[in-house]
Amino acid sequence: MEQTAAKRATLPTTQAEALKRWPRLTAHMICESLGYFTPEAAANAILHYKEGVGNWCDWYVHMAQGFNEQKLLQVGRRVIESAFHVRHHHQGYMAHYPLARALVERVREGKSGPMLASWF
Repeated sequence: MEQTAAKRATLPTTQAEALKRWPRLTAHMICESLGYFTPEAAANAILHYKEGVGNWCDWYVHMAQGFNEQKLLQVGRRVIESAFHVRHHHQGYMAHYPLARALVERVREGKSGPMLASWF
């Protein structure tokens, strides 16, 4: 993902900024991960993708079948694309968008989010 310096300067650089800029995508990432991602972890995955670096969380490493940077980038892209494309189907057990969005809003308000995963 090639970006100009000006565009890169306007992108969020912290989890809090990513949560503020992309709250809906963050919530859909939680749903796509079936609750594996917390709001902060989902924002971190988005930041890694936007920065063009692999996210080394164990879920991505498992899907990439190892610690290959290019494969991790591909996994990150696929997860974000899937979270966006199937967003209208994020409902039901472990993928309930309204609950995920409420978690994101809670963290955006400065309250603590879940520690290990969003649904447990």
